[in-house]
Amino acid sequence: MTTPATAGEALAGLARTRDNRPAEVLDEATAIRRLYGLLDRHHPGEPAARGSLRLLARNSGTTVAAIGVPPIAVLKVHADPERYQGEALAYALTAPTPVIPDLICADDVSRSLLIPYLPRPVDWSEDRVPHDLVTAVAAVHCASAHYDDATAEATTSLRIDHQAAVPAWITDRHAWTDVLALCGEAHGSGHVPLGHLDLKPDHLRRRADGSPALLDIETLRPDITGLIDLISLPAVLRQAGHSVPAPYLLNLYAEATGWHGARWTAQLLRTALRAYQSATALATLDGLAD
Repeated sequence: MTTPATAGEALAGLARTRDNRPAEVLDEATAIRRLYGLLDRHHPGEPAARGSLRLLARNSGTTVAAIGVPPIAVLKVHADPERYQGEALAYALTAPTPVIPDLICADDVSRSLLIPYLPRPVDWSEDRVPHDLVTAVAAVHCASAHYDDATAEATTSLRIDHQAAVPAWITDRHAWTDVLALCGEAHGSGHVPLGHLDLKPDHLRRRADGSPALLDIETLRPDITGLIDLISLPAVLRQAGHSVPAPYLLNLYAEATGWHGARWTAQLLRTALRAYQSATALATLDGLAD
């Protein structure tokens, strides 16, 4: 019998490296003053950059503030160039995906991004919300199926058939080769293997028309595949009060990716998940491969 994983446990064992250089932590008043100055210098022509600022989050690496009353945009500033570049790349790679808010603008000098503010959370008591989450995640994973010619050419080195180097966080190179082969079988050789969304119940929102949108994609990477998000979904759904049977979840994900041209089946996903666990040393697949 498989013991259900918590949201944190669902990612346990996945070895990843990241530059965690410490950065200055400012008091709120100083942080707000500096953000106003940043907007004046680096985003003076953006209507979304006008209005009062309210600090939403502040840590050693990132400062986040809402702009306007009511808020219309979010200003996100990274202290670490690598984190900024990673998030800016994530928005570029998911640009054709309607479930990701359109990036208003980004500034390389200040390492800042302006993102639309989506105030409306989903109502997790609604039966359709698990379906909305899974289909939104699947849409992100299939983003490269909708690239225009220019984007497809610019991302050639990220394609699954061009990734010769094995990432440093992989523990079994042969199993990783199997993972890429299976993902290529499902998505095609031109697939860019996006994955590692920061999935949390409060990161699923509604647009004004009621369609779902995913927030906070700074952790998304083009070398980790969408399988890690599939593994995380059961724990995220339990956290939100929904216990979804693994077979139903696999079939729903396969169907949702199929809308974008992928050819996943439940059995192929189980095989890929087992290979992914071997390749990454993940502690659990949360019953998805049983």
